[in-house]
Amino acid sequence: MTFSTDAIVLKITKTGESDRLLTLLTRDRGILKAFAKAADRPKNKLHMSTNLFCYGRFTFYEGVKSTKVEECDLNETFFGLQQDITKLALAQYFNELMIESAPVETEANEYLRLLLNSLYFLANDKKNMHILKALFELRLASLIGYMPSLIACAGCGEFETDPMYFNEMTGELYCCNCKGTGAGAYPLEVITAMRHSVFSEFDKMFSLQLSADNIPRFANASEKYLMSVIRRKFRTLDFYKTMINE
Repeated sequence: MTFSTDAIVLKITKTGESDRLLTLLTRDRGILKAFAKAADRPKNKLHMSTNLFCYGRFTFYEGVKSTKVEECDLNETFFGLQQDITKLALAQYFNELMIESAPVETEANEYLRLLLNSLYFLANDKKNMHILKALFELRLASLIGYMPSLIACAGCGEFETDPMYFNEMTGELYCCNCKGTGAGAYPLEVITAMRHSVFSEFDKMFSLQLSADNIPRFANASEKYLMSVIRRKFRTLDFYKTMINE
């Protein structure tokens, strides 16, 4: 059986002499693994369209034991990611998060939309990388069912004080009177940014602006919360951190 769907290449594993085993995020079937026969050969029709971050309309043949890429109508390669090692590291972290978190054998349109937009802003220098990373992490946490509880103080229901206290392990928010065990103090601007990340309409999410002093705080809270939810380490994140700390 053959089927077609929009997809982006998240990971490539070389197999045999010239084949590629692709891990893709697809619009209709979530995470999918498929072989691209002889795609490692420069003259093969699939060579250019099955590279990392290639996005397009893929046609697959689904066999009894495996799925194969038949053809691809390529739409985007995110070329700008290949020109900067720090951008590339962050993009690979996004990919690894999707492999870990996106559904399998089911519709994944919101996951694909989040990844494609994030890669676009990253590749084209449209957004501060630290803000972009934090937006991605909090939105992804919400997609997988772990939206942090940011509406009001978990203790008394107070909507906002300055500062507020956020527990990166539980996702709970507290006012300056309740504080909460294990919660760290964050300026109100950071809490507002976090609320924007999870509650805003998708088309408005990337419009977020933040003062320079609070960008690291926003990034810290977002990363710590997502890592507490997923509960595993990511080599791509470690590599990205070595890039930004150089």
